Parts: sequence; structure tokens; C-alpha cells
Amino acid sequence: MPLPRPHYASGTASFFGRRSLTETEVSPEAMSRIFLKILVPGPFADGLTYHATDTIDAGIRVRVPLGTREVIGLCCGHTAPPDNIETTKPIIEVLDTQPIIDPALFQLAEFAADYYLAPLGDLLLQGIPTALRKGKPLPAPKPEQGQSVARPYPLTDEQTDAIDRVQSGFDQFNVFLLQGVTGSGKTQVFSELISRTLARNQQVLLLVPEIGLTGQMVDRIQAQLTGTLNVSHSGLADGARARAYAGALSGDTDVLIGTRSVLFTPLPNLGLILVDEEHDSAYKNQDGARFSARDLAIVRAKQADIPILLSSATPALETWHQANLGRYTRLRLTQRPGAARQVSFRLIDARRDQPVHGLTQAARMRIERTLTNGQQALVFLNRRGYAPVLLCTDCGWTPGCRHCDARPTLHRAPDLLWCHHCDHKQRPPTVCPDCGGLQLLPVGQGTERLSEALEHQFPDWPVIRIDRDTTTRRRAFETLLEPVIAGDPCILIGTQMLAKGHDFKQLATVIVADADQGLLGADFRAVEHFAQLLTQVAGRAGRHQTDGEVLIQTHRPDSEWFARIMSADYDALAEHIYAERKQYQWPPETHLALITARGPHSDSVLQALGVAAQHIRQLQSPIRILGPAPAPMERRNRQFHGQLLLVGTRTVLNWALKETGPWAYRRRGQVMFQLDVDPWDLW
Repeated sequence: MPLPRPHYASGTASFFGRRSLTETEVSPEAMSRIFLKILVPGPFADGLTYHATDTIDAGIRVRVPLGTREVIGLCCGHTAPPDNIETTKPIIEVLDTQPIIDPALFQLAEFAADYYLAPLGDLLLQGIPTALRKGKPLPAPKPEQGQSVARPYPLTDEQTDAIDRVQSGFDQFNVFLLQGVTGSGKTQVFSELISRTLARNQQVLLLVPEIGLTGQMVDRIQAQLTGTLNVSHSGLADGARARAYAGALSGDTDVLIGTRSVLFTPLPNLGLILVDEEHDSAYKNQDGARFSARDLAIVRAKQADIPILLSSATPALETWHQANLGRYTRLRLTQRPGAARQVSFRLIDARRDQPVHGLTQAARMRIERTLTNGQQALVFLNRRGYAPVLLCTDCGWTPGCRHCDARPTLHRAPDLLWCHHCDHKQRPPTVCPDCGGLQLLPVGQGTERLSEALEHQFPDWPVIRIDRDTTTRRRAFETLLEPVIAGDPCILIGTQMLAKGHDFKQLATVIVADADQGLLGADFRAVEHFAQLLTQVAGRAGRHQTDGEVLIQTHRPDSEWFARIMSADYDALAEHIYAERKQYQWPPETHLALITARGPHSDSVLQALGVAAQHIRQLQSPIRILGPAPAPMERRNRQFHGQLLLVGTRTVLNWALKETGPWAYRRRGQVMFQLDVDPWDLW
């Protein structure tokens, strides 16, 4: 399948410049070679030209020279001979007998490369498991068999209606938004739709936002599955991911469950795409090509002419707005099935009931009563480590990171100051370097310190801490959750890793230890993200026959946002947020593109961004240009960061970026640029 070169409109505003192509006659020497376009990793818009003596089908892996090294690339078809055939290099080795990428994925990657202005090779190659990217042979598939267990409870009328409406659109593209309260049985809807899709001899792709959510999702889907299943994410061994890829490619796997990287996995009989927790920021890829897996999943469904179901109790405002406009079909689940009831909310005024070691007296009493009743409590604190600040009480000194404009977080196991932005670690001082004082005091709470305090106060009950520090080892997350899933009375302490998707049958109480930090963000999406996070973490409580209660500790109990979130009316909350966005012309009323730059000096970064802004202004388009300006954290990981924010319509932004680009992996002197189309945050 030959791929056309992405078109960049000609103009006078080119920032980096482009090499023009010329037509040449094909020489007899060129006629003896077959010229192929090969996608390789790196800043190449549509691949490089190599030659071979035999034809190679598109989608087959090859080993090729690139500079002084050899890399694995993907053949994407024949191409015309270059101007100088002597500059082409031969393909070293053909690794496959059959394509491992199908035409549908080439089509999806072409769209993504054009929309996000990202290298085509990077988009396709990052979806291939590491073992295959290293040149290892495609292994034999090894899918897991479903258990075919009957559903745990009868379907509700709302669930039945949602399933029937999606099934009625199996033969055409449609975007469905399954908007249901937490615990309303959205996963059961998934299972039923999977069963009906498999009855049509088609495959299903199910996306989850984070690795930690795959375990329970696999268990719940596999329990009622009559076909085969595979799971794929970066936490698995290379061999397991390669086998999952092979099963999807061959059609031996009926259901593929995974994180955003599985979006570029071939599924020749794809009939349905499911996206769980569609609002989650983890669907936005931040490494390499910055794409949204949720948005590209919609594109893949449209190209395949199949339905896609987006699921969330708290849809992203963009998704919610599309449903309001009628472009997406909204399906509602308003009640929890069976005997489960909605949770109750309670605000704790931390100005009066002042927290001790992070928790108020009311929260401690509620935890004790929960444990005594044989139930579980979750303390949610979205801040890992022991304490966010180390303070000298004699002079007020606090340590800073050597490489960032940030304060490192104090950890106790191991004992170090750790910058969570650049990963620099150093031993904490025992003497203040400014005044020589010995009174160095940890200030504030992290999950590590909160866990220590609760272990001291509740010595007879297990305290389980779930954060990035405790789940680094393979299967550590699943191991830590085993007693929780078993229903043993315990105290859970965790970050947003525990806030969504988990189904803990005995979890009765949720304590939000520091709700105020969510309302103080500088990003225009701060309130939306806080509302989603608070609603999701509250939804972990009382999901079965246990009465659920959520206690929110805050120094701002009179905030209007708490009242709106606690009303459990997400539509009303979204209406308020949307009204603010519309007034100030922020998404979803407009679209954004963020050009960031980093370099060794602040002046050179801002100067390079200024030149870029000038070239965009020369286009005389209606784009609104904000900046250039230093990034919210200007110095990060030894580099100075700046940014340029473009606001406008989707079409005009795409045109302007092509006119002044391409942007991928580009430098201007010592300054490196990066482009983020539809940025999730402005950090």
C-alpha cells in the first residue's frame, strides 16, 4: 500500500524550510532495482527510500541501515527512484513472510500523522511490541479462554436499552456515550456487547486508561466471555505482548484489552471499540508523538464503519458537548443495580476540626467505625512521598532541586529528597546550609507519612499504601490489592491510581484528605479535572450492599464547586464549566495547539518562540497567539522551557502549523521544539 507524502502547502512563512522535489527520468540502472519506502523511527515525515532486488509487501518488517547503525523499519510499498540512486542503501534483511501491519492501520496512522503533524514511522512503530521492534520473529498466539459464567444479576432496563441501541448500529459508524453514575454497571454493558459482537464472528478492542485498571477489567470480562482474550500493556513481559499482538493479527484473539498503545494493533475482523473512563488524561500520549488514543479510536471506528462506545461517569467536557450537540448518542445509566445505593457526602471544615497528621478527628472516628464493622476505608491523597516540603524552622530555608524550579519531595523509605519532575535524588541535609540550624521539619502530608500515622493509630488493622513508589515491581499492584478484593477489613491509602475503575465490595468509607489542592490549579481545566477525580474516587464506596459515605476535608467548605459536585448532577456541573469556557473562548468552543521549546538558556528559548510566532502572524489568519512566555515551571531537568499557545478552529490551526512546519524533532540552534495538538494540559 503506497503511502503519499503528506502535503505541506507552499508559502513564504516557512520557519524551518523544506527541500523541493524534482522530477527525474528513470535511468537503466534504476530500472534494475526496486525502490521501497521504509518507515523508520525518527524525524521523517513519511519514511526513507531504500532499494531491494525483490518486491516486499507493505506491512513487512525489514532491517535497514540508518546512519552508522541498523534499525528495524516497516515497508509501506513501492516508491519512485530518487534523484540520485547512488544515495539509496540496500535493505539488509526481510524479517516477515506476511505483513504484520494491515492497510487499515496504515490509513489510521496517515490520518494521525497529518492531524498531529507527527512522524508516520513513530506512530506505527510505537504500537508494535518491543520484541518485534527489536527484530524477533512473530511468536505463536496464546490467547486465554473465557469462563462463560452467567451474569451476576439481571440486566436493568437502562442497561438493556443501552445494549440494544448499540447493537442496532453494529453495521455502521456511530459514537455512543455511556454516561452512568459510578457503580451503575457499565462493565456489564461491555460484557453483553462483547458477547453479541462475538456472535457476529467479529473482534472487540477495549481500551483502559492505566495498567492498574487492566487486572480487574480482564477478570470481569473474562468471567462471562465465551471466546478468547488477550491483554497488552507496557507492564507485561516482551514475550507476552508479542503473543497478544500475534493473536490479534491472526484473528485468534476475540477481545483485546489494553492501554493506549494497543490502538495501533491490527484486528482484521474488528467490529466494536470500547473506551473505558474516556475522560482520563492517560489516553493522551506524552512520549514521542503526542496523540489522543480516545480521539484516534473514534477515527479508527469511522474508517472501519463500526460503532464505538465511550464510557464515563464524568465525561470530558469535549465529549459531553458533542453529545449535547447530537453528534454522539448519549446512553444513560442513572441507578446502581441490585441493592447498591448512592453514596452520601459530608464536608468536614478543616478550619474547625483541624487535621492532625493529615486527618481530622471526624475522619479518624469514621475510619474506626468502618473497621469495627468489618468493612474497608480508603484515604485518598493525590501526593506521594513523605512530605512535600522540608523546612528549617530557625530561618525558613527550604531545599530546591538543582535542575528544576521545584522543591523536591521528602521520602523516608529510602531517606532522600526526590524531585518528581526530573527524577533527581539527593540525601536530605541534617544541618541547615543557611544558618546551621538543626530544626529541619517535614511540612505537609504525602501518602508515605499518612500511612505511617495510620499504622500508629490503628495497629491492629492492615494499612495498604498504593502509589507509584509501592507499585514499581511487576505485579506489585495486583499483589497489594489481593486482601482488598478478598474483602478483608483494612485501610487503603492511595493516589489517583485508586480513584477509578476499581470494584471493592467491602469499601464503605472514602476520606478525601486534601480536597483544596484540586481547586487551586492554574490550568483552565483544573476544576473539570478536580470534579472528575472527586466523583470517581467517591464512586469507589458502597458499590454493592454496603452503604457508602464520602468525607471531604477542606478549608473552603463554602466553595460553590463542592456543592455542585456533591449534588451528583454532573450535567449541571458541566453546564457551569462550559458556560465559563464559552465566555473566554476555551475548548470545546475552540481548539488549541501548544508549541513548546526547551534549551540551555531562557533568552534563546523565548527568542526562538518569538520567531515562530512572527511567522505564524505573517499568515494573517484569525488564530489567537498567546505568548511566547515561560512555561509554568520554566527550568526543568536542566533545561529552560517556554511555550506558545495557538487558539483557533481545527482547520485553520492545522493549515498554519503545516505552513510554518514541519515541527517534529526540529531544532533552531540549541533550542528543541515540540508540538502538542489538542493539549491535555498547559504544563
